[in-house]
Amino acid sequence: MKLVADPDTAAWLGARPALEWDAGNSTKSQTKHGFSTADVESLLDAPVLFAGRIVEPTHEEARYLLLGVTAGGRRAALVFARRGEKLRPISCRAMRKREKEEYDAAT
Repeated sequence: MKLVADPDTAAWLGARPALEWDAGNSTKSQTKHGFSTADVESLLDAPVLFAGRIVEPTHEEARYLLLGVTAGGRRAALVFARRGEKLRPISCRAMRKREKEEYDAAT
């Protein structure tokens, strides 16, 4: 995955945007990676590291990566899209080793 900085989205995250859930994205992270919607929402209540906009692989809609810790203490990587003023979670999974190192260095 290749990332680039996106200062506007980083600032937007600071306002704690509302999350947009539907049948597709509310179950994917739970069934595939074991993160509930409550886990995903709790990520934004703690210090996060906005890693950047994902440029590879490419997608029709811009996607972003956020690193944080859930209320339960699990380190998570959240891939999301920005839809107007709402954050639409795409997938939430455990952080990879390199992501843990980046998160630890930044927080």
